[in-house]
Amino acid sequence: MAGQTISVPYNSDAIPAYCAEPGNGSDVGVVIVSAIFGVDDDTKKICDDLAAEGYPALALNMFWEDDDPDVIAISPEGAERGKARAGRVDRAAGNAYIGACIEDLKSRASCNGKIVVMGFCFGGPYVVQSAARHGIDGGISFHGSFVEKFLGEFENISCPLDFHYGDNDAVAPMEAIDQVRSACDQRDDAEVYVYPGGEHGYMFPNRGAGYQAEAAQLSWQRALEFLRKI
Repeated sequence: MAGQTISVPYNSDAIPAYCAEPGNGSDVGVVIVSAIFGVDDDTKKICDDLAAEGYPALALNMFWEDDDPDVIAISPEGAERGKARAGRVDRAAGNAYIGACIEDLKSRASCNGKIVVMGFCFGGPYVVQSAARHGIDGGISFHGSFVEKFLGEFENISCPLDFHYGDNDAVAPMEAIDQVRSACDQRDDAEVYVYPGGEHGYMFPNRGAGYQAEAAQLSWQRALEFLRKI
């Protein structure tokens, strides 16, 4: 189902976001934290696909206060711009943005009050922090970048988590994935899935040769199974 651009109230301002809601009923709401390129067509399609499955979804622009706030095209130059602005996002502020979007989505009739945060690449650590700090009902990370640096947050997490990686990810190499897996092995509500040949961003069709359809489809089905259990 096609969504629309909305503004989420935040202090005396508003966070730009894309929101897609199912036509009727209410279910788990999904707040999406995008990759460094922003809320692009791939991210919007994920929102639309979730809504088509009955889940209201909201993808926020984490870079809305930056001097370079818009969607960045996929290219080597774009990647450098994206990395630079991702490094400029204050983490406390980023978590506050997500908190505001969680409350906005919870308030919608299409949401049953439960929230899952879904993060891609740059959004991976925010899944962990949201689970530890925002009292959400679940977290899903796809090719999360530097999640291993935030594993200390696990002690404050009481909701289920799923992590999806490719084994050919130059940004999240197997050494990092093994650290995440080791932390998840200490829990009975956390899973790590690794897909052979998957590169960083394998979920996104706009990544060209980096997109791996089989891994993306299996990851998506597992994400939907996760949501059905919340």
